[in-house]
Order: sequence, then structure tokens, then C-alpha cells
Amino acid sequence: MYNSIQHFNEFGTRKIEETIKNFISQEKDIADLVLGLQESLYELGRNIVTEVLEDMDEYLRKCEIRKKDWEIVRKDETGLLTSFGAIKYSRTYFKPKKEGKRQYLVDKIAGINPHDRVSADVVINAIDEAIDSSYRKAGEEAAYMDSISKQAVMSKVHQIEVQDAPIEVQEKREVRVLYIEADEDHVALQEKGKRGDKEKKYSISMPKLVYVHEGIDNERSTAKRTVLKNVRYFGGECNTEGLWLKVAEYIDKKYKEESIETVYISGDGASWIRQGLEWIGKSRFVLDKYHMNKYIKAATAHLNDATMYYALKDAIEWPDKEMVKSTIKEIIKITDSETKKQTIKDVGRYILNNWDGIEIKAEKREEIVGCSAEGHVSHVLSDRLSSRPRGWSKIGVAKMSQLLIYKKNGGKIYDLVMGQKISEEKEKKAKIQDQIIKGLRNNISSKYDNTVNTRITAIETGHKTGLYMELRKIVGRCG
Repeated sequence: MYNSIQHFNEFGTRKIEETIKNFISQEKDIADLVLGLQESLYELGRNIVTEVLEDMDEYLRKCEIRKKDWEIVRKDETGLLTSFGAIKYSRTYFKPKKEGKRQYLVDKIAGINPHDRVSADVVINAIDEAIDSSYRKAGEEAAYMDSISKQAVMSKVHQIEVQDAPIEVQEKREVRVLYIEADEDHVALQEKGKRGDKEKKYSISMPKLVYVHEGIDNERSTAKRTVLKNVRYFGGECNTEGLWLKVAEYIDKKYKEESIETVYISGDGASWIRQGLEWIGKSRFVLDKYHMNKYIKAATAHLNDATMYYALKDAIEWPDKEMVKSTIKEIIKITDSETKKQTIKDVGRYILNNWDGIEIKAEKREEIVGCSAEGHVSHVLSDRLSSRPRGWSKIGVAKMSQLLIYKKNGGKIYDLVMGQKISEEKEKKAKIQDQIIKGLRNNISSKYDNTVNTRITAIETGHKTGLYMELRKIVGRCG
């Protein structure tokens, strides 16, 4: 039986029993019970991890197969930060009898790289938390009773290779209409310093967001919250052609092309959004209402009353192109500022350049759902990237936007971290004989047999433990 588990059975259960007894007798808060149990269980976790690694190392020292190819150099102690907290363990340094590098074989087998100071589970915790909060908080929350620096968390985020989250397709879906909505965030990058005597302005990164859905899910939507049906997200700091190619490939994989009549691409009319029309078959552009209203206000906000605002709005919603032109001319005529006149002209050009996206709303009014791209950009990207004042590096924006989209699509950070680790290991992995590893696995596995059969329970039937007596007192008082 493993010493760590045996020790826990003998002493750890007493500590847990005492924690429970104090919780009941002293009428403590449930938080005291949870934290007390957590410390005991995490201590058990640290002890088990330490003992497993040292037992594996001891097996390697005695293994006859190992002795044919590897010689013992020395034994060293090292530390590793895990989710359970920091551990220390001893491991043997071996050198090959033929060519090759010296190494700690137990670390190699356990997936611990030579310069690792934290285990992969800590990296997973840190990246997962960094997606939702900050590098600093992620470093604090990554491991029990210990932390890693925000610079270390940032480094892990920068190093992660983000893949697309898996697409689950059992059978291609049949839909008549698909919706694609697109927008971008505006993220301040770190200041570059000075150019001569002048300070350079902050640069801006504009990660893109595109999402495909089947319309509003009426069963899951409420008066306060609209839920989209079968939504899938794409984007980040990426090449436009590559982005739309991914969208096209997803639609081809997920849906039966022959069933689709129209794909509506909604957005503000930016060239990169309109480029989607060239990649997505049967697609038509729709100018989203949010940006349309923003431009109407830009053209009329300086006027004393709202007459011209509603006149321009009505002309657009009718839609009547000639009425729009005449209204724009009228607004310019009653505007004094030359700068403002130029703004109004720009608004007029914007409206007319996107007339196809306006006109289609009248043609397909019942079929087109309202575009929520601005809200989705805020929820998916801005909450983390731009809603709070901070300066990002370009690689930081690229990686974080990819991670946000990956997680929004249901991806697991565990799969990213472990997948990358396995991939890297395949590229540089030293040749350790399969027989050594197989023998080690069998030895360790058999040692676990019947280890955890001991019952760990608060009260054993028929045994008058201290906790049993304490509970009897409580029951008596309740009666």
C-alpha cells in the first residue's frame, strides 16, 4: 500500500473528523468546513504525487532492462508547482551508455521537461483564468497556496498554439436561411515610446469577429436575452481571406448546400466584411441597424431639433434613394460648419455605397433578423481586450482573441495545452526503450491494487468515535 494513502488513512481521516466535529459543535460557517477539508485533501494530493514520482524513479534505478542502456550518475532533489501546491521529490540523473543526452528518466516519462517549474495542470489553470480575468489574477489562482507571476502567465499565453475547437457533425443540417454577422474590436496596443521630441500615439489592433447561426432560438430566448441557434464563432487577428475560407469550410461541413436558399451577411459595410460575399455562396449583404443609426446621428446631431434626424431615418427605412439624397442636401444647406458639412457628405456616401444592404431589408423584412454583432464583439472580445484601460502587445491581442473564440466555441484549454505538449514531445523526444516504460507502468499499476479499499467515513457503524458522540449530542438537542 502506498505510504501516503496509508498515512492518510491513519492520520488524515482523524484530521478530517476533527474538522467536521468542530464545524458541528462550534456552529461554524460552511466555508470553514470546505476550507478545512480542502487543505487535508490537497495535502493528500501532494503526498501521492510525490510518492508516485519517487516510486517510479526507484523502479528505474532497479530495473534490469534500464541497466543495459543507462548508468546512474547521481540523485537530486527538485521542486514542482502543481494544482495541489508545491511539491519536492528526488529523482535520479542517468547517462546513456552509448550516444545521447543525460536526463532524468522519471521526468521524461512523467512529461516534465528539463526547465519546467510548474506542471501542465497549473498552465491549464492559468490560461483558463487569464481568458476571463487578468494575467495577475490568473497567476494567483493557478495553484493552491502558491502563485506564478503575471509575466509567466503572459508567456504561457503567448506560447500556446490555438487550434480550432472541434466541430461536431453527425449528419449535415438542412436549413433554408443562414445568418453571418461580422464586426471588429478596437484594442489599444502598448505605447512604442517617443519619436524625436514627440510622443507616439497608441497603435490600434482590430481583431475581427464573425459568427454563423440559424436565427433566433425562440425556445431559449427571453424578453431580456436573445439566444442564437447553433452559433459558431471565427476571427481574431487574422488574414481576411483565411478567415472567410474557414467560414466557408464550416458551412460546407455543417450544412447541406442544396437546402440553403440565402446566406445573409450583416455588418457595417467594411471591405473585409463585404469580401465574404465572394467566399460564401448564395450570400447577400445586410447593413446592420446599429451602424446605420450611428451614421444618421453623426449627420444630424448638431441640429437644434430632431426633424432632419427622422426625415433621414424615414428615407432610409422606406427605402427611397432619391429622398435620402435630397435630405442630405437639405442638412448640408442648414449647416454652417465646413467641417460638419464634410462629415455629412461622408455619411451620404456611406449610405449610398451600402444601398444594397439597406434595400434588402425592405425586400426580405420578415426573413432578416436584427444584427447583434456589436453586442457579440463586446461580449466575446471587448470585455477582456478593450473595455478596461490597458495596453496589449500585438501577439497578446492575437493569442487572447483566438483563445476567447476557441473557448466560446466550447473548446477546452486542457486539449490545447496537452495537444501542444504531445506534439512538441514527438518532435524532440529522446528514445527511451518501450520495455522500460511498459515495465514501469505495470509495476506502478499493480501497486495501486486494493490501495483505496479502506473505508474513509465520518462514522463507522458500531464505532463510538468522537464525531459519533458529537453528532449524538446535536441530535439530542434537536429532539
